[in-house]
Amino acid sequence: MNDDLKILKARAKEVSGRKTKPEMPGESVMVVEFLLTSERYGIDTQYVSEVLSLKEMTLIPGVPAFVTGIMNVRGKILSIVNLKLLFNLKEKGLTELNKIIILKCDKMEFGIVVDAIAATREVFIHNLGVPPANIDGTGAEYIKGITPDGLILLDGEHILSNKAIIVNQK
Repeated sequence: MNDDLKILKARAKEVSGRKTKPEMPGESVMVVEFLLTSERYGIDTQYVSEVLSLKEMTLIPGVPAFVTGIMNVRGKILSIVNLKLLFNLKEKGLTELNKIIILKCDKMEFGIVVDAIAATREVFIHNLGVPPANIDGTGAEYIKGITPDGLILLDGEHILSNKAIIVNQK
């Protein structure tokens, strides 16, 4: 009777269409996957406080080119950074279709402009490969690794703490 019960449970599971997730050993992180041009990027969700549509943004003269402007988010004024300019990617202009990912840690909070939000997914750290040699320049220091399917995982902690991104207010 015990074997019959196992068979029935297996059939019920198969019919229900629910598949169990394969067990993957090692550390993993949940990431928000987004697009910059045609490239897929991801950033650890522990650094993401929210995702917003690009609405009213105020341009600020005299700041580095990668600082797109500032935005009022529920009474808090946040800088908005354009990673395409920081990573030397082709810029096509901003529209209402762009999204803002608000990044936050203990000491810093700002938004990054992205073309689209793709998904939230799990990434296994042991599967990360090193960035290809052709990725160089400023953007390379912000890359943690690349997944086998081509997702470029950004280092959220480094982005939020790097002095090159922080605009001195003095």
